[in-house]
Amino acid sequence: MKERTYKIVMLGYVIIPLVAVVTAIALLWNKYIFATDLYLLLFFYSFSILGIGIGYHRLLTHDGFKTFAPIRAFFILCGCMTLEGKPLAWTATHVKHHAHSDHEDDPHSPLEGFWHGHVGWVFSQENFEDPKVYCPHLLEDKVTMFAERTYFLWPVLSFVACYAIGGWTGVLWGGLVRVFLTTHVTWSVNSICHTFGPRGFETTDESRNNWIIGLLAFGEGWHNNHHAFPRSAFHGMRWYQFDLSGLIIRFMEKVGLVWEVQRIGQETQEAHRLRGLTMHENIAELKEELGTFIDQARQEMDQMMLKLPPQKVAAVRYTHETTMKRFVEIQLGMQKHRNMKRRAIEKRYQEVAELLEIAKQRMTMVAA
Repeated sequence: MKERTYKIVMLGYVIIPLVAVVTAIALLWNKYIFATDLYLLLFFYSFSILGIGIGYHRLLTHDGFKTFAPIRAFFILCGCMTLEGKPLAWTATHVKHHAHSDHEDDPHSPLEGFWHGHVGWVFSQENFEDPKVYCPHLLEDKVTMFAERTYFLWPVLSFVACYAIGGWTGVLWGGLVRVFLTTHVTWSVNSICHTFGPRGFETTDESRNNWIIGLLAFGEGWHNNHHAFPRSAFHGMRWYQFDLSGLIIRFMEKVGLVWEVQRIGQETQEAHRLRGLTMHENIAELKEELGTFIDQARQEMDQMMLKLPPQKVAAVRYTHETTMKRFVEIQLGMQKHRNMKRRAIEKRYQEVAELLEIAKQRMTMVAA
């Protein structure tokens, strides 16, 4: 699909449910609402959120547990009802998010702007990753491929069911309003849970635990816990961190419907906390060293500029200014990213060294 056409489609995808919410509020204000409408909203919202949290996220993306094909299909198809994307693209994009969380290649980091992290990122096809690269094993999974081929059938069936039970107001509440709520709750995990809330564990990103999203997303809001232990089938790691998806997985494990459930013990959690403190100190030292290296590079370039004859300064002014500008961008980026991965710092260190060398070569040639 051409990028312009794609943007128009996505604009409709975002705007139509919003218009439906405004319409629903107007009807509610005029007391034109039925109990059936609210039942449909609650029913389809619940199964849609469970489909994303258990099916797309904990099962497909992180392989947090194993289960029978019918159970696997049920949760994945419930995820399809949300209209958040086909399972392969959703999984691939989320795998990349974890690989580059809150760094340059993260598809939806709010550090690039809260709007971008929440919904802006969906307007570019480049932010949806290739399953062949990030989740090739799922291409061999019959259940996932069935959901992929029949993706649009399941949201359509949910809308048809809403109409059959509640008429057009049923479609409004159980269909469009529900899609608005499920998409924005999921997007809030990307935006709000990387911006607001406490951090129980040190990680190389800005993931947070947010109790409001934790409740609305049935446990997905305990996002810092999740980024600390991505494969864990349980995101709530304290008694007060309500995780409905985790409770359902725990129940299914007890009755034999799932197995090989990934869990994190208390000792592992404490070890991560201690390791995280050391890691944070090491990262801080690396960032400080990089900042010092950049300052030295800037001083060296300024000294070389001063040594040039006045008539030759103009020939290297552009190189000097663009290199200095990039140095400033790197320093500002380090300030913005409180938590960085070692390889990201090393990558910037290498970039500074290369920029300095290129600039020095250019100045040396001009001086000669």
